[in-house]
Amino acid sequence: MVRSGTRGRRSTVRILVALAATAVVAAACGGSAAVAPASPSGSTPLPPVPPPPAIHWTPCPGSTTEQCGTVSVPVDYAHPAGPSLPLAVAEIPASGPGSPLGDLVFNPGGPGESGVGLLPVIAGSLPKAVTERFTVVGFDERGTGASSRLACGPSPSAAASVDPLPAAVGGALPAAALYRDMATSCAAADPGLAGHVDTLDAARDLDRLRQALGQAKLTFLGLSYGTLLGAAYAQLYPTRVGAMVLDGAVVPGMSLAADAVAEAPALEASLDHFFSTCAAQPACALGPDPAASWDALARELAAQPLPGGAGDPPVTVGTLDTATLYYLSVPRFAGGYPTAVEDALHGNGGPLASMALGFFTDLDGSSLVGPLWSYTCEDTASHPTAAAATALAVRLQQHDPRLGAEAVTYNLGGCIGWSGPSHPVRAGRAAGAPPILVIGNRGDPNTPFSGAVQLAHQLSSGRLVEWDGWGHTWLLNGPGDACMDGIVIAYLDRSTPPPTGTVCR
Repeated sequence: MVRSGTRGRRSTVRILVALAATAVVAAACGGSAAVAPASPSGSTPLPPVPPPPAIHWTPCPGSTTEQCGTVSVPVDYAHPAGPSLPLAVAEIPASGPGSPLGDLVFNPGGPGESGVGLLPVIAGSLPKAVTERFTVVGFDERGTGASSRLACGPSPSAAASVDPLPAAVGGALPAAALYRDMATSCAAADPGLAGHVDTLDAARDLDRLRQALGQAKLTFLGLSYGTLLGAAYAQLYPTRVGAMVLDGAVVPGMSLAADAVAEAPALEASLDHFFSTCAAQPACALGPDPAASWDALARELAAQPLPGGAGDPPVTVGTLDTATLYYLSVPRFAGGYPTAVEDALHGNGGPLASMALGFFTDLDGSSLVGPLWSYTCEDTASHPTAAAATALAVRLQQHDPRLGAEAVTYNLGGCIGWSGPSHPVRAGRAAGAPPILVIGNRGDPNTPFSGAVQLAHQLSSGRLVEWDGWGHTWLLNGPGDACMDGIVIAYLDRSTPPPTGTVCR
């Protein structure tokens, strides 16, 4: 869902659960010779890897419209002859008459969300003109879903309820203790894969998927964290980009602390917007003063958490904050949030806990904690100490008193004292890529609009489009918007990017 960079990236679309041939490849790749995967500038070149065979498609279980397959990728591109893993892939063929224009590959964000599981949701949210002309392709990144999911770290319920501030002045951030053994846990869970669950390797996997699909160039849609994957691909393979839509920008090279600093005021502004719009509705479950009701619940939970379900941790302020972020990300799909807050005020924290849990579980109920934090922590060059994370949470809470501290736990909690390897995604121009469409939402609580501005400027061919709305990403909150639909259709269908600075209201 929805999780996500910011790294508000970790929340992209779990929130939508409620909706809930070799020769061809060789020709597309310029021959059957092995191809060396790209490496960041200045790093050691990687050895060549033979191109994968074309995907063998079969009907997906339980579906009459989707086709499923796999693409083999090396676990370690530095040793391509070593172990490999099957990357799970699914597609919905183009629905219109005539030959499709190609494949539109998407990543739904997270990191960790199953692109295979969310394929019908994303395809159903795209403009009809896009799904008529393009086959929509989803995949599970390495370490996620059916692609050797990395199962490690604390339970989803513990992650969803961890308090955002120390219990006492001078104490440590609760997330520091919760995630103390995160890297060790993941290394023990899968020693071969751990250390290779990172975005640079995922971008190399994405290029193998392009080859297996028989496409000379990649047409890609990335949401939230998916924008980081897209930007990394464009840096590594700029001339292999056909068209790229990046919606809800995560900025390559931005520190985890800077992510939190940027997100805190965006969260607060979105919560204030909810309070004002709910207060204007006679049927608002939180009464005429929703802010007062929310604050009252936060005080009560700080003083005395509500009991959790059997075997689950108590319902805490952290639970309230996580559920709030869930709601603010896609309010049109989480309409039960006001009632859940009201229920908690009357002693029933179950609905609130259930909503919060959605951030850390995939569509099939499996935990997202391991892949989420493995990608997040491996993708960054530096990791905060417990003392630095605590100080930042306290400072942001002083400025944004409701959700400032939550921005810290949400963005960097699992990386406090990270002891695993890092393969950071750094800022890059992606020189030689065609125009890349970067969409930013003015009211995005997860990936603030400032990130879209930065990413569009960072990419040499970035074209910024502003969607003036609320919620996390345009696609999840504004499908059917005639202005945005027209821009995306023209860009994907006719390679016509909009002028820089285009605004859709």
